[in-house]
Amino acid sequence: MATFLLVHGTFAKSAHWPALQKGLAEAARATGETAYFKQLSWSGQNRAAARQGAASAILKSVQDIQSNSNNERIFLIGHSHGGSAIAYFLKQYTEVAKTLNGCAFLSTPFIAMRPRNKAIAHAVFFFLLLVFQFYWQLAYISALVWTMGIVVALICITLISKSYGSPNFLEQTIRQQTADIPPGNYFIIRYSGDEAAAALSAAQFINWLNMKASKMLMLLQGGKGPLGFLFSIGVVGLLLYAPYLFWTNLMPMFAAHGGIVGYFKWATLTQKDAVASVLSLSVVVAACLLALCLLLAFFIVLIQALTSRVFGWTRLGTGFFVELAIEPVPFGSHSLVHVDWNAESTGSGDLAHSWTYAHPTAIRHLQDWVKASLAEHRPSSAKNPEPQTLQSTDPV
Repeated sequence: MATFLLVHGTFAKSAHWPALQKGLAEAARATGETAYFKQLSWSGQNRAAARQGAASAILKSVQDIQSNSNNERIFLIGHSHGGSAIAYFLKQYTEVAKTLNGCAFLSTPFIAMRPRNKAIAHAVFFFLLLVFQFYWQLAYISALVWTMGIVVALICITLISKSYGSPNFLEQTIRQQTADIPPGNYFIIRYSGDEAAAALSAAQFINWLNMKASKMLMLLQGGKGPLGFLFSIGVVGLLLYAPYLFWTNLMPMFAAHGGIVGYFKWATLTQKDAVASVLSLSVVVAACLLALCLLLAFFIVLIQALTSRVFGWTRLGTGFFVELAIEPVPFGSHSLVHVDWNAESTGSGDLAHSWTYAHPTAIRHLQDWVKASLAEHRPSSAKNPEPQTLQSTDPV
């Protein structure tokens, strides 16, 4: 008997796959096997902890099936983040994974992660300093309130860094999310026009910008050692001093002479304070350009962290301390089956994430894979699970 364990994706607890089940049943009968289908029930929440729970549920289901029959041919079929739950299972329960006949990933996103340089903490610090500095000048709040705001900002940054940026926490997150599944019989398929894939393409561009922004933040750090530290202090000093210089020196003079142009006409004619004014204005312009670049880098990194949270890969805090890339397939030797945009197209309704388990062409590819898999030798017998140390880094 061939058992197909179907794992739905995020927010799809009511997913129903009649066309897929019919096609897989026909493929099993063609090889002399009887098909049995079981749908895995999990929360479907868009969080790593929920998918980790689904991985544990997959283990229990596989063990239950094997306890009833030693000769069962088991396939895991996962759609979208249901495939991510299968990937968690494969990485954590490697011995049980060896007993499977195969796993199919339908429109499943695969990602790679690596730790980010802690320059992001400096970016947050600079950003908050700028906000408080400008607000202080505009609202004329007391220096005590401004200082208290800076202290609160530093405490928040420290807590976030300790909670989500510790080496052990990041190592667990990266190990859990990075798609380095063990060797096996895998079938990976995607459909052109998949709206989820389109969103991932946008996320890939954001991640590219994010890596460029991280390099810019590294430049602002000035490298390592005493010179790098002095350079960073100089950057902070410039960002802090420029608003003060503008509001206390340049702004009154501009106001007295009808704006920047009027002031410089007056300074040129009288040659009074011309050099000092040019130098002051140069400092302010340089600080404004630096602040603009810094804020742009900060918001790019923030958007990447939000993207990681939206897709449920990390918590928002963790997203600040990792860089990620979207991969077409997991690491290793795997092939990707692509269902063409126009394959048996019936109109714009084809452009849907769910078509990888309902499209006739996709189902035929799955049937061919199942037939080939059932014709091959049976996998090794089931063993007691020996999970790797892999805990969810995204607690519910």
